[in-house]
Amino acid sequence: VWGTQWHNGEDLEEIDEGWFANRTLGCFPGTPRAQFVSPPQAPINWVGVHNRFFAMTTMPKTQLPGARIHSQKTTNHRLLNDIPTEGQYVHHTGILATLELPHSELEAGSAVTHEFTTYAGPKEYRTLVAHGVAENNSLQSVMGFDGFFGFFARVLLRSMNGLNGFGLSYAWSIIAITIIIKILFWPLTKASTVSMKRMSAYQPQMAEIREKYKSDPQKMNRKIMEFMREHKINPMGGCLPILIQLPVFFGFFTMLRSAVELRGAEFLWICDLSESDTVAHIFGFPINPMPMLMAVTMLVQARLTPTSPTMDPMQQKMMKYMPLIFIVILYNFSSGLTLYWTVQNMLSILQTKLTRNIVVDVPDANTANAALAKPIKAKPKNKRKK
Repeated sequence: VWGTQWHNGEDLEEIDEGWFANRTLGCFPGTPRAQFVSPPQAPINWVGVHNRFFAMTTMPKTQLPGARIHSQKTTNHRLLNDIPTEGQYVHHTGILATLELPHSELEAGSAVTHEFTTYAGPKEYRTLVAHGVAENNSLQSVMGFDGFFGFFARVLLRSMNGLNGFGLSYAWSIIAITIIIKILFWPLTKASTVSMKRMSAYQPQMAEIREKYKSDPQKMNRKIMEFMREHKINPMGGCLPILIQLPVFFGFFTMLRSAVELRGAEFLWICDLSESDTVAHIFGFPINPMPMLMAVTMLVQARLTPTSPTMDPMQQKMMKYMPLIFIVILYNFSSGLTLYWTVQNMLSILQTKLTRNIVVDVPDANTANAALAKPIKAKPKNKRKK
């Protein structure tokens, strides 16, 4: 992951490797681009190049309205083991950025001086924030923690660094954050489980309502919604815990893309939490235990979690094959992310076992008959004034 970034005083702008590759629909080969030249910019706070963990930025001391950004893809050739053997060259693709200053007309003997500050180092959020505040130039935007999920990424990174400051390793910090999140959302998870159990218990009554009003779908839906309101059934209750977890998951994903703190952090057999936990190769295929463990825990969780009776067959199939989809997508992702998701699954399994013993009121046999007999109030018609 590499590219050219600059801050125009309001927003972060970037030209990355995807722009140079120019793939069709983001995946099919296209006509590669060689160079990018920006239009004249508004005052620029900084411009720089970056990869996943490191950045080099140049920050002008004074605003330079009208400057242009040039970005060019480069290829370096390096010898393997410094031995000039034929075919032993390694090709490294990089990025070159240039800040073109606005033209100035000078009188004979006069001069113009521009001062710059340069930062070259790791993309460590605390350090970048300190520089950004001191220079008032939003240098922390290098991290890419903007937008909705960027908020969660900042909170999670600060929490992880805070726990690490108390002596926990980064792996145990991730585990501790996952446990804290599960505890915070335990009331919602419990309420969701109760709602799903209620819906399952009242299925015979709702089936009778559907059967009686099957010729009038609108009336049937009104009757079912009225029945659910009376018996405190939330049709979306089973989806809420998953929806709540998604921002946290994508927050972890956003954070782990560039959190240099995890680079080289070890845990059990994992040598680097920022990379996949490959322990061996079989015919060139990497063996990554953590995504496999994640898929197993997802499968166990799916078998233990009761499905909503109102879920259509297509959604049930999607939930069934979700572990397979996740292992394909996350197989080569950073082990820190799969560690979080694995621990989250294990805690969900524990929560499911704890909520299994929750007892809900069993519906009375006459409940459905009361709902069926209850008339639906017609909407009053507006009377025309004579």
